[in-house]
Amino acid sequence: MTLSATVRVRTYELDSFGHVNNAVYLQYAEEARSEYLIQLGMSFHDFARYVVHLVIVEASVRYHSAARYGDVLEIVGQFRDVRPVTTVIDYTMTEQTTGRLVATATTRGAFVSAATGKPTRAPEAFRLAFLAAASPAAAPE
Repeated sequence: MTLSATVRVRTYELDSFGHVNNAVYLQYAEEARSEYLIQLGMSFHDFARYVVHLVIVEASVRYHSAARYGDVLEIVGQFRDVRPVTTVIDYTMTEQTTGRLVATATTRGAFVSAATGKPTRAPEAFRLAFLAAASPAAAPE
């Protein structure tokens, strides 16, 4: 399953050099994750329903070319390494009109209990949705 979201670069996301500030790419990844949940038939409201949070415990971004005001970025996501408590999402951000690669990113999320703040197993609904959107090698052996 291909997961995709789009974001238009806004002026307040630019640094003094006129391109998107490096920290903003993690915000783009967060916006894409929200859209991916909707595409999987879920939403952020489901976290409250299952009394869990998915917290990002690790993130990395590799910058390939600058995004500038007005660019529309397509953010294609792929779940991988779906485990009982954690999952990894890979993101490819390209400029929509030209297909120019802008950035690649990876986040690792861990489920924690909203009541205790301690790690907990992913609710089955989340695990199954993530596996449905995962690359064939996503589930650990």
